[in-house]
This record gives sequence, structure tokens and C-alpha cells, in this order.
Amino acid sequence: MNICEAPDLSLIKDGHSAGSSQPIQSNFKWSRSLSLNQLRQQLEYLENQHCLAGDSHAYFLSCYIVSMKRCEYLIEAIGDKGHPEHARYAELDDRLIETIASYFSHYYFSAYESVLSSDKKQAPAPWVLALNSDSVAKQSPLHGMLLGLIAHSCYDLPLVLSELTSSGRAIYDWSNIKHKRTYLEISKLLVDELSVIGQSLELTQASMRHRGLVKGGVHIQLVGYLLKSGFLDRIVYKVLTNVHREALLNCYRLQRGILSVDALADLCCERMSMLTQGSFHVNVVKALYQSLVKS
Repeated sequence: MNICEAPDLSLIKDGHSAGSSQPIQSNFKWSRSLSLNQLRQQLEYLENQHCLAGDSHAYFLSCYIVSMKRCEYLIEAIGDKGHPEHARYAELDDRLIETIASYFSHYYFSAYESVLSSDKKQAPAPWVLALNSDSVAKQSPLHGMLLGLIAHSCYDLPLVLSELTSSGRAIYDWSNIKHKRTYLEISKLLVDELSVIGQSLELTQASMRHRGLVKGGVHIQLVGYLLKSGFLDRIVYKVLTNVHREALLNCYRLQRGILSVDALADLCCERMSMLTQGSFHVNVVKALYQSLVKS
């Protein structure tokens, strides 16, 4: 199902639509004052709505929710000396984690609302591909999930890192050693949650299948199994490390005027198009290989 063709999910009860043809709307207003818990609750709301509609974007949201929970956990561990993992994370910067996670959600929610608005010119091109592409509805659920992950990590993240606060200071301080260490730890921290992500994907798939809204689901079941088994940990860590390194590089290019926002969008769309041409499975392998060998 295309995200913009989904029924009005506020009218859905127990998986049955009231017959409206209105698109999914989050009706969400982002604010810097919102806590990560409040932002996560909005993501959980959207995931439930897409799950009820049988829309593959629910898988992306299930991954995002796990990541947000991890950020909340880390902030608690860093600030609470009595926390069982305080010693492990005490040297990380909790403010940087919270700020990046908050701004990250801002870019996502803004893109989400823009794609669903009548003025598509304001929507970032990568998110138009991830949320409003006819090809998404025709491909496997894994396809839709990966498009969202690429748009968020390869387009949104460099913009978040180059974002300026009201005080004029950058979110990510290149000269701050604590910032560097915190950012470098992100890949490792996310890999720690792969088994949880795998379980979450399976639960989302099972929920949609129970309502008769999803056919097959073999791809998601296989990915869920592999993530829980630990077989993909080293591969995912390498991919995440390169993605985060590239995000920093593109952040630097954006700040120096070497790379424009439009050019960044084009680069991201080019990467996403790899998943829409030819064999999906072959292209996933190609994309992983490029991420692994990229310096």
C-alpha cells in the first residue's frame, strides 16, 4: 500500500476501515522542548497506524523506535551514577545524544508531513522516494524499510550534524573530544540492539499478517532471524561505521559550501535507486558491498 493512499487510520477499529480515503496524518508539531519519550510515543503512534494499514513503512518505524529507546537508555545511564551501566557510558556526552536524536526526529517528521501535504515541492527528494513511490507498494516489505533507513541516515543525518542552534553554535563540535568519542560509539551502540530490532520486525510483521494485510513476509522473518542470531553483527557494524563516517564528511562539506543540500539529496536518491532497478536481492548485496568497502 502506498503511504498516501492509506485510509484514514483514525477511523480504523480492529483493522477495519470506516471507508474514508484520507491519507495517514501525524498532526504532529515538533518542538525542542519535547522529550525523547514524547517523540518516541509519536513514532509508536505512527508505527501502529501504518501497521493497521499494512504499509511497509511500519518496519522502518519499528527500527526507529528501538533506536530512540536506546538513546533514552543511554542518557539515563550516563546521568545516573547508580545505573548498572553508568561506568560503561559515563564518558559519553548525554546532551549530544539527546540533541542529535531530537533534531533527527525533527527532520523525519518534517519530511513525513511534507510528503503528505499538497505541496510536494517542499518534500525532500529522498523521502518522496521512500514514502510516496509507486515502486514501494510493489516491492517486498524489506524494500520499503531500507529506503527509509537510507533516506534517514544518508540525507537527514548530515543535515542534523550541520544544524545550528539558536545560539549559533553547531550541534556537533569538531574540536570537542567528548563529542568525537560519543559519535564514534554510535555504531557500536546500535549494533548492541540488533537482536531487539530483529524481534521488533518480526512482531510488526506478525501483527499485520494477523489482520490479513501482509502477504508472505519471508524476507522480514529471515532478516529478523539473522539479526537475532548475531550473524550480521560485524557486517552491520562495518556498514554503520562507514555510513556515520560519510555523514560527518558530508556535514563538513555542507558547512564549507562544498556540497549543497540539493546535491546531497541527489547522491542519496542515486543510492536509493539501486534498490528499485533490476533484482532487489542482488542490489541489496551490491549496496552492502559498496558500504563495506567504502573508505
